[in-house]
Amino acid sequence: MANRREGERLTAVVTGVGAPPAISIFKALRQSALHPRVVATDAEPTSVGLFRADAGYVVPRIRDGEEAYLDRLEAICRRERAAIVCFGSEEELRRVAPHARRIEERTGARPIVNAPHNLDAFLDKWGMFVALREKGLPVPDSVLASDGDAVRGFLARHRFPLVLKPRHGSGSKNLFRVKDADELGFLVRYVPEPVLQELLLPDDEEYTVGVYKSPRAGYVGQIVFRRSLAAGLTYKAEVVDDPEIEAVCRQVVEAFDFWGPVNLQLRKTSAGVRVFEINLRFSSSAVMRAYFGFNEPELCLRDLVLGERLAAPEVRPGWALRYWDEVYVSEGEVARVRERGYVEGAPGVKANDL
Repeated sequence: MANRREGERLTAVVTGVGAPPAISIFKALRQSALHPRVVATDAEPTSVGLFRADAGYVVPRIRDGEEAYLDRLEAICRRERAAIVCFGSEEELRRVAPHARRIEERTGARPIVNAPHNLDAFLDKWGMFVALREKGLPVPDSVLASDGDAVRGFLARHRFPLVLKPRHGSGSKNLFRVKDADELGFLVRYVPEPVLQELLLPDDEEYTVGVYKSPRAGYVGQIVFRRSLAAGLTYKAEVVDDPEIEAVCRQVVEAFDFWGPVNLQLRKTSAGVRVFEINLRFSSSAVMRAYFGFNEPELCLRDLVLGERLAAPEVRPGWALRYWDEVYVSEGEVARVRERGYVEGAPGVKANDL
């Protein structure tokens, strides 16, 4: 990193710190053996991460103007001598991707973001299906629900219930288990750009897999969770050792030119593993992965900033059980953030500090 002084602590910027993925990145960095400083950003002054970071900044909403957002982010990176920028929202990730080289050249901070062509392909659930199918990788049978001929052929191959989801979206928003033709007819009109898929069973064989792929050295390692979902997030996860899943996930990431933290979601059926979603970003499970030895933000720092040769992380067995926590801030603290656009020193009080 061009602007880091000898012996200076590494600094990581985490954006979108009012949302679960960013908070998970934040917590993983706090677990890191490198003990980096964590600088938080968000467009909303009452975002929780601003009050728990070493420093927090309010930034413009990127949808309101990319140039204003980029100027502010670059100023923060220069002021804080940032080593990396980790994006906690998909909107920021997608809009920043074309400007990643500019940010690095102007600030010395490495944005953890893939090339736009990869993000375009894998943020699109239909695009992901086509990309994997073309390489002979295992995916659920899928069709565009707007294609009447394709749907008729699909219904001849599969019985209800089926799965309907939007091409673009995250979490479980507008994802439905469709029980009959009448419901399908309604949901095709309700869900934007719907994709129809076979239902993968059993329900208790769903997995989320974190893989790290170095842009310098390729595949590094992975961690496999059997998971349960609530509100679109993993709320209960068991670390498992499954050679079949590990082999498929390695095959997937090595088939494409993306890099960094890669999150694969899949089910293990009687016909084998079926990958139904790939996210080229940090997951909301990042903090759980870090606890069990697979710390993706730390891997980014060691790989992209320190230039270390990475060995496969040693993953420990165990369970992660998620629960809510709270941070309390005073009216005065919020008012100062609104006025100054900046907060330093983690002024918020966590519930378990009381």
